[in-house]
Amino acid sequence: MRILQFIYTLEPGGAERFVVDLSNELAKTNDVKLYVLRDGKIGNWGFYVPEIDEKVTYTNLKIRKGVKPQIIWKFYKILKTEQPDIVHCHLNLVNYFFILSILFRRKIRFIYTIHSTAKAEVKSGVEKFIRRFFFKNSLFNPVAISDETKNSYEAYYKLKNAKLILNGRKFSGKTPFYDTVVDEISKLKPTPETLVFCHVAAYAYAKNQTMLVSAFNKLSSEGYQVILLIMGDGFEKAPELIALAGDHIHFLGLKSNVNDYLYASDGFCLSSVYEGMPISLIEAFACGCIPVCTPVGGIINTIEQGVTGFLSLTVSESDYLDALRKFIKFGSSINKELLVKYYHENLSIEQCALKYMNMYGK
Repeated sequence: MRILQFIYTLEPGGAERFVVDLSNELAKTNDVKLYVLRDGKIGNWGFYVPEIDEKVTYTNLKIRKGVKPQIIWKFYKILKTEQPDIVHCHLNLVNYFFILSILFRRKIRFIYTIHSTAKAEVKSGVEKFIRRFFFKNSLFNPVAISDETKNSYEAYYKLKNAKLILNGRKFSGKTPFYDTVVDEISKLKPTPETLVFCHVAAYAYAKNQTMLVSAFNKLSSEGYQVILLIMGDGFEKAPELIALAGDHIHFLGLKSNVNDYLYASDGFCLSSVYEGMPISLIEAFACGCIPVCTPVGGIINTIEQGVTGFLSLTVSESDYLDALRKFIKFGSSINKELLVKYYHENLSIEQCALKYMNMYGK
């Protein structure tokens, strides 16, 4: 099967991380080409490029930011030349393919993965109307990445034809730098008994990081021996957040070996106000790092309270603090191997790719 994947950039992010993993997995048995719009040599837009498998044909179109209708013509020529069986779009890039889905409707199956809530990916009523038309008439086939995403699609568009496929992640294991990471973390711990939590995400409103930092400040003020490691980019844009953080909170910047930190940590934190299906959470499961999360998006599909992690009742700081205290009190009773087992059975990229192949083939 000939499959074309389209996304804006390969900058650090869940959707971008997922597209590379999915392309690599599909390329084991299919002809896969990955098209990226933005110039990968600018900033971090090409962050995941080194992880693209040699079996995947990678093309960087180097198209500048901004709405450019002429891109439709460029995509038309690509589809005409490649003659794919599948065109799989991610994020708002789907808008450029609506006309093409009509022109090639008898030859190509068009897929769109919704990586957030349905409403969050739409900017106007006109755009909503257009999308609904193409989804309703199966010119584009929508995929939801969590029950919450699927429910948001059904409520927003008044349609019930979205396919549910949870995100997946490649299992990577520890890197050769793991021992160095363990040593780094040990130097940050004030005592050997200090519990280590990590948060993996770029600075963003949706991640609710001000609440997360405030919660850990209060946890520390209550006398708990904890440190929080924050990994991701964009925090230079939030000096007030860094100023708010106590000396038990450490901003480590962007890391390409996140798994090493997850293996070396006691807990994984997500304080989001909304989510799709967080790739960082999947990575935490794969590493056996116990999650403490807010009850949003695909998080509620994966965490069983007190069994595979801890969920706060709401996204409020007081409720999240309660979840952290439960982790400190009961976390040692959780079998980390159960998390790893759950990952392999439900959240691996192999399982995810198989479900997409089943959908492609229909």
